[in-house]
Amino acid sequence: MRKALSFFLVIVICMSLFAGCGSSEENSAGTTSSAGTAGATDAAAVSTSGSDQVWSGDAVSLKMMVFPATENYQKINDQFLAANPEIDKKVDINVELGGSGDGDVATKLRLLLASRQELPNLIRLNYTQLPEFAEAGVLEPVKDYIAPYEDNIIDAAKSVMKYNDEYFAFPREIKPKVWFYRADIFKECGIDPYQVKTIDDYIAAGKKIQEKYPKACMENYNAPSQAYDLMMMMSGTENGRFCDKDGNYNFADNADVKLTFERIKKIKESGVNSSVMEWSADWAPAFSSGEIVSQLMGGWFKTDFMNFKLEDQKGKWAIAPWPEEIRQGSDAGGAIWVIPAESKNKEVSGSYISKLCFDNDAAKIVYDVTGIIPALKSAQEDPYFNAPHAYYASSLGPVNFEAMSYLKVYPYTPASSQEITIATQYLDEYIRGKMTVDEALKAAQADMISQIGNPYKK
Repeated sequence: MRKALSFFLVIVICMSLFAGCGSSEENSAGTTSSAGTAGATDAAAVSTSGSDQVWSGDAVSLKMMVFPATENYQKINDQFLAANPEIDKKVDINVELGGSGDGDVATKLRLLLASRQELPNLIRLNYTQLPEFAEAGVLEPVKDYIAPYEDNIIDAAKSVMKYNDEYFAFPREIKPKVWFYRADIFKECGIDPYQVKTIDDYIAAGKKIQEKYPKACMENYNAPSQAYDLMMMMSGTENGRFCDKDGNYNFADNADVKLTFERIKKIKESGVNSSVMEWSADWAPAFSSGEIVSQLMGGWFKTDFMNFKLEDQKGKWAIAPWPEEIRQGSDAGGAIWVIPAESKNKEVSGSYISKLCFDNDAAKIVYDVTGIIPALKSAQEDPYFNAPHAYYASSLGPVNFEAMSYLKVYPYTPASSQEITIATQYLDEYIRGKMTVDEALKAAQADMISQIGNPYKK
């Protein structure tokens, strides 16, 4: 049923493109822009480094669709516009909530495309969804808007901005793998996270901590599994992937997919894993009580973690890259902005979001509101992003920039959302002991073949 629905939506999307359909009203805020011959011409004409003719003329409204809340986006837009009065005269930004997560926004975009409704100008997604919409031809290529800034963008960000080597996205946040840990407890127990090289070392460190703090745990991998935990582990392997480049699902025999499942179960059964579920009501109290003293996570967690308001632990948490054995990879590559090809005012959308993402002063506004480290070479040596942090026992900048150098993007397909859902279902069967790893992988592969077919030929 899911395959049929996905196929139907793509057909309708393609029909709407060929029909040249678009809303008669101006669409909401977008990200990367300039598709087709006309788009490329517009983009070249509105280089953000010049006199910016794009900011002249009548004012336009842009709609920006985001998740999981609108407040921070509104703050950033307000401050950015206040600092750029020439843009403020031209642009009226409306921030619209697309749902609680990237999956909700992707679903809404599919429905808008299928029903030929008005499209937002700028849409917040994760890289996970980029192949689906880029492959369907519904996103605006944005190379020309990126060109004035390209030399200053770090390589990790460029890999998250591209699909099939073409720029389709602007980076909201690069998401390297970052290890959060109780610096005071690690120091007391004589553990240097940089000397923790393997998963066995990681488990041994947890057992050493338990000699002084018997209830302390290093992680909380549990079923139902978090999709980002699976994919962070998967992206840390050399060749782990669900299908080959031709769309053939053959991962039941892929040694690195098997290794990924086994690594997650190994940590779960290690004796240093908490039974507390992530994002449950018990998660923050587990940090507060000292039950969880370490977390393997994406760098984005730094802001969410501060929202737990663990005031008595302020200055006790630090960050480091993941253990060397599993250090490579990322959480979905990163958060991105895209511009629908059928949205209006693409030249304004592209110029707006490129300056917001790549201008040094704009990066400071985003950092102050969200803690997001900009993916800019110029920021790597900037004291503004490398100063001591009020909450953490280490500066956020140096570790995040170091972790970005290990970033690797999993080769997501147009059907990755379905693939990951199926894979996590059978990962849960495995870690619950209801299936062997080989049984789980074979069952997951069979489901992907029957429900998806070839992800590149919808």
